[in-house]
Amino acid sequence: MPVSKLSFKISKKGKRLLIGLAVFLFLSVTGAVSFAAYCNHVVMSCSKYCYRDIEKFPFHETALLPGVAKIAPSGRLNQYFKGRTEAAAKLYHAGKIKHILISGDNSRKNYDEPTDIKNELISFGVPESALTLDYAGFRTLDSVVRAKNVFGKSRYAIITQPFHAERAVYLAREHGIEATAFYADEPLPYKYVLRRNRRREKLACIKAWLDINILHKTPKFVK
Repeated sequence: MPVSKLSFKISKKGKRLLIGLAVFLFLSVTGAVSFAAYCNHVVMSCSKYCYRDIEKFPFHETALLPGVAKIAPSGRLNQYFKGRTEAAAKLYHAGKIKHILISGDNSRKNYDEPTDIKNELISFGVPESALTLDYAGFRTLDSVVRAKNVFGKSRYAIITQPFHAERAVYLAREHGIEATAFYADEPLPYKYVLRRNRRREKLACIKAWLDINILHKTPKFVK
């Protein structure tokens, strides 16, 4: 009889533990989802500073063009590279920007995003005198902050694809920069790539919020 009562008591305790664990997991998941949604909402609210129509795009003395690899992993021309360089050339020839700061990665031998972009823009008729290169734009945060701290630009346009533009503007504005963005074309034929990038961007928005509000990240090279 005592053994029976003891097993009953253990069973009730186990149920309470399971219920408590279930409640904890539910609250944890709900909290994580709510936090992710909040971060994405804050970052995506910067869409009000982004433009698609070149006619409505305000004049900027300087545009920041974040780096991107010229050649995709497939060995073909990277469509994001194509979209950004074509958009930058279009804005320049339309008189919407006067100077382009190209900020990209040159951390490895035989990998030089800024020079590849510069050469492409020159082939589109943009004079080399209108181009400045930043070889330490290893990520979006580095590019937008260095544009201000190293190159003295506190107001500029950012030329990039829609999935990336809001985050770039958010990081810039959180560092006291009057930034807007112009949407470059996305590679529409590769819808699976777009879906993957947009999923990745949701995580990147969380990291951007954390970098600004919790981690207080700075560029790898501040000068």
